[in-house]
Amino acid sequence: MDSQKEKPLSTTFLRQLLIYSVSFFLPPLGVWPAIKYLRQSDEKSKKIGLVALFLTIISIVITSWLTISFINSFNKELGNQLNLYQGIEY
Repeated sequence: MDSQKEKPLSTTFLRQLLIYSVSFFLPPLGVWPAIKYLRQSDEKSKKIGLVALFLTIISIVITSWLTISFINSFNKELGNQLNLYQGIEY
């Protein structure tokens, strides 16, 4: 078997911006580049991976909180509407 070393991943500013954007705005997809960068041997790549993982987790927490708040608000409004129409007879 040929044991060639893997090509180092890009750590340019634009690449970091892309990784961080994907991690924050598309949270589940941010895990893949985070893992790839965490597996690299240099410290800069590991830091990029950690930041991407952190942004992914923060985004998932915020999205979950907003979703739960929206559902609770919707349920409350629906309950109010049902109570309003409960006393009306046809």
